[in-house]
Amino acid sequence: MVEERWSYNEFLAFLLIYVANIDIHFAEEEKAMIRSIVGEDTFDKMFAIFNSISDFRAYETILSYKSIYFPNQTEKDSLMEKIKDIFEADFDFNIMEKELLHFLDKMM
Repeated sequence: MVEERWSYNEFLAFLLIYVANIDIHFAEEEKAMIRSIVGEDTFDKMFAIFNSISDFRAYETILSYKSIYFPNQTEKDSLMEKIKDIFEADFDFNIMEKELLHFLDKMM
């Protein structure tokens, strides 16, 4: 399944899809924002992968890219800003999203 090494764009698409789904409502605004960032084909590919694995496996996969795509504070901060932008895309930055943002900040 996730045997190949993803490009940064693929990883970013997967990460943003993962976080956008935390509140079980994947808003059209969130989908549109992710598509605008990574492109339609990448979004579709990574959304299919996301839908084929468990939440735990998705989280493990994201962390497996830590040393590749967010090895330092600058890269981590950049990813955290993108995550926050997705949370705010539907104008409903709710408590679940805030807690996930805090959790990811600590874990990444």
